[in-house]
Amino acid sequence: MIILVGGIKLYLKDYTIGFADAEKEYARSPEIFKEAFFDVNNILDRLINKYEFMLIGKKGVGKTAYSSKLQSLSEELNDFYVSALKLNDFEFSTFAKVKVDDDISGTKKYKDSWEFIILHKLYNILYSEMKYTENYYINERIDFLKKIGFPIELDYKSNTIRLSKLKFGNNIATFDLEFENKFQEKPSTFLERISRINRFLIEGLNDNNIYFDNNKIVLTIDGVDDILRLKKMKNEIILGLIRCIDSLNLCFENNQAPIKIILLIREDIINQLTDPDLAKIKRDGSILLDWSRNLDGLKKLVNLRFKLSGVEDDKVDDWWENIFPKKIKRKDSWEYILDFTLFRPRDILQFLKTCQDLYPDNEKLLYSDVLNALNEYSTNYFIEEMKNEITGFVRNDLILILPTILQKLGSRSFYLEQFYDIAIQQPTIKDVNKDEIKSLLLLLYTVGYVGQLHHNNRKGNVSVIFKYRTPRVNIDYSLEFITHRGLFKGLGIADH
Repeated sequence: MIILVGGIKLYLKDYTIGFADAEKEYARSPEIFKEAFFDVNNILDRLINKYEFMLIGKKGVGKTAYSSKLQSLSEELNDFYVSALKLNDFEFSTFAKVKVDDDISGTKKYKDSWEFIILHKLYNILYSEMKYTENYYINERIDFLKKIGFPIELDYKSNTIRLSKLKFGNNIATFDLEFENKFQEKPSTFLERISRINRFLIEGLNDNNIYFDNNKIVLTIDGVDDILRLKKMKNEIILGLIRCIDSLNLCFENNQAPIKIILLIREDIINQLTDPDLAKIKRDGSILLDWSRNLDGLKKLVNLRFKLSGVEDDKVDDWWENIFPKKIKRKDSWEYILDFTLFRPRDILQFLKTCQDLYPDNEKLLYSDVLNALNEYSTNYFIEEMKNEITGFVRNDLILILPTILQKLGSRSFYLEQFYDIAIQQPTIKDVNKDEIKSLLLLLYTVGYVGQLHHNNRKGNVSVIFKYRTPRVNIDYSLEFITHRGLFKGLGIADH
């Protein structure tokens, strides 16, 4: 790092921009989370000290960055312990088999199985990681888990496999024998078995039973995106997870146990769920991470990266203009470049990273350099990010051909019929119908990759509406669509 002392120059290669993935950033550049993490709307305090437990946001807004920041705090504070349950390679297809009886529906179908997996993980944290090895209540439950075939060393993937065998396998007799010896009752259903064990495990996590010694324990759950690969039961599985976390957090609060579970989940996954319980849980327990309401926060986040790179405190607020032209096309350059993003930290940081990769030995960029960087950013980041974001919601063949369809439209603006006519002409797409195309456009509109043109007949002017800027405006398929500026450069579409 070059410190700006005595006129020493700072080249683009010297800036600490970070990584697209927050986990890699935490592993490779932990100083970012100590010195340059920007906490928008005091979310960190609410996650740690308030009841809200669900951090919701679009892809790339920084949900995982909050998980990494919590991990960073746990390394700095002796009485704050954070562990992560990452579901990136979770056996969702196997887990789908461990639902309770078919006559139970909605959030209850998978709630108990999730509770068991999470409680098992919490006992592993207390015993194996935090070394609570001499507590009677913890040891009693760990011993029982071992007897029924779920030793504390098992990871969550192995737990899932064993749970599925518990419901359908041949080892139920041994399990039931230990169960009956412990609780003096004989279970007849999977629900009876798992719910009774869960109550037993929850009873052990009580402030009266465990001396927590002012420790605060946080379990973060991330990586739920992988459930999009599952074709059946995914909504019920996610609803069960949310209901389970809400219930467990309430139990811990009632038991005065300093344990909290935090779920990081994409907004588009939440939006596809329908359940009366979910609406109440979201009102009381969720936080929406949305930078469109705090664009000053995005600038402060970037400024903190500049500061970490060596820019002095009294210069950092105006440092953007030391790198970029003050104006681009009669517009403030910060605002101009922000128009090529979806107002997400990952977008603006990836643009800066693109500039750094293209012009490592430059102190300052010219107008032509900025345009070249925007073209590279659009081609290698923004288009790929669009394809990644809609994966799991749309047919793969439509995702792969989407850039080609947008190119063949020949303009940033288009109508539904034009999009559909080009789509059905593509040889790699088979049997696509208009409803599928409408669903694709709805998804692109909801996320922000396309907007719509609203004509004001009285004044004769046209308003460009993007949902990430104006959340309350709904799609109207009769109106003209427009491609986001972050796409058109990489697609080679004319910007009219």
